[in-house]
Amino acid sequence: MQNIPIENQRERELVAALELLSPGTSLREGIDYIIQGKTGALIVVGDTPEILSLTEGGFRINSRYTPMRLYELAKMDGAIILSENMKRIVRANVTLRLNPSIDSRETGLRHRAADKFAQQTGHIVLAVSRSRNTLSLYLRNQRYIFRERPILISGANQTMLALTQYIKTMQNAIAILNWVELSGNATLADVITTIQLCERVRRTEYELTRYRIELGTHAQSLQLMPSELMAEIERGLLVIKDYYHESLPDAAQAFEKILRLDANSLASRSTVSTALGYPPDASNPLEVLEPRGYRMLSQIPHIPLSVIENIVQQFKRLEAISAASVAELEAVADVGKARATAIKEALVKMKTAAVQPEIVALSVFE
Repeated sequence: MQNIPIENQRERELVAALELLSPGTSLREGIDYIIQGKTGALIVVGDTPEILSLTEGGFRINSRYTPMRLYELAKMDGAIILSENMKRIVRANVTLRLNPSIDSRETGLRHRAADKFAQQTGHIVLAVSRSRNTLSLYLRNQRYIFRERPILISGANQTMLALTQYIKTMQNAIAILNWVELSGNATLADVITTIQLCERVRRTEYELTRYRIELGTHAQSLQLMPSELMAEIERGLLVIKDYYHESLPDAAQAFEKILRLDANSLASRSTVSTALGYPPDASNPLEVLEPRGYRMLSQIPHIPLSVIENIVQQFKRLEAISAASVAELEAVADVGKARATAIKEALVKMKTAAVQPEIVALSVFE
């Protein structure tokens, strides 16, 4: 939407790696041949000078990649090196030179080598188990085990149902936050609840995306989240920019802390409070807070985040933005008369049209 960091680098890298192995891709076809043949395999994606310098023995193949060639070469015990774009098989039956100082919790030799080499090089390493017929992906210090189709379909359906319920709860919390902000009564408790629910929905949709990728051509029944709903999640998470404590250098630090919270920590109000820069045991969570105005302004069409930043820098608080005249708004960099008029009219309309939500938002964490 507006260059909001709603996912961390680890998530982006893992999703990109999973997409390379989605059913229907050429690489996945070769992996499936290996699984069906029960040969096992150790595959490194990347032929950089660093990776090649960490291989010993084997054969220089340098041949065009095909699923069947990958399967035939996997019958040998050593690792297979694919080119970065996976269009060529570079080497086969090689021994990987592993850094002994890198730790791994894996027990099998093949999976232990894959884990350590992924940490050592930062590249994708795949391990196909000969005995269990499973595919494991390693990337830096992340491990992902691909699941069987019946398990995937069952899990995806359950996640879809959960997401539907979470969305309803999130939308109710956002409606309540809209009301209290426009009434000048927003509290830290309101803020934390909205962050928890928006982030819960975002994470559940991310989980569903992984199911879609793993199922590939079998994922037609998993509906994509509408773009307007994704925009709603992003706007909801702008509450972080609105309310992070001024003791933090910027909102990015609060975003990063919240994105890194595990499920249990995200469910903890004190932990979210700390991530925002407030004390974990805030003496009065019902104390009224003043929003900066990012989230409300983002609901006005055709106002980019860069312009919103300029407005907030000028007026500091939503109340001051609402009280500003069209001429005062127009004086802000990159606003202009048309935008200033649209902003003024939209904020007045929001305030006069706002009605108190009838449904009380209940946290899904309780």
